[in-house]
Amino acid sequence: MFKSFFKNKAIEDESILKDEKTLSIACLLVEAAMVDESFGEDEKKVISKILMKNFDIVDEKRLKDIIDEAVENFKEASDLITYTKKIKDHWSLSERVEVVEMLWKVCLIDGVLEPYEDMLIRRVSGLIYVDDKNRKLAKSNAIKKLKNY
Repeated sequence: MFKSFFKNKAIEDESILKDEKTLSIACLLVEAAMVDESFGEDEKKVISKILMKNFDIVDEKRLKDIIDEAVENFKEASDLITYTKKIKDHWSLSERVEVVEMLWKVCLIDGVLEPYEDMLIRRVSGLIYVDDKNRKLAKSNAIKKLKNY
């Protein structure tokens, strides 16, 4: 009986952690998309693809709800620290580099890198402890992968 209770509790905790990860990433990606005050269709598509691929989201309504919640969070209070702290504290270095790569994809999808976008990626990289070498590697990887988007 107790094993069953603790097993269910562990699954529930894991599900909550996955939802927090998904929302944290979605908020950072929306921040990257909106930093230049333009949230275009290309940026929405790349954010959707990133979330679907990395978090196994197949339900389009759930995906839309996550993105809508991230947009609302951005409008209410753009707070990078809340999201970056969760990422820094609970993710490995390779996962954090992937986050930076995701940000690059969003910022580069329109073919123009605005200074505000570059500054945001530098700031987020610093907050999640991704060094310059890995940030540049993430950019290079993002550019290569964007050809397939």
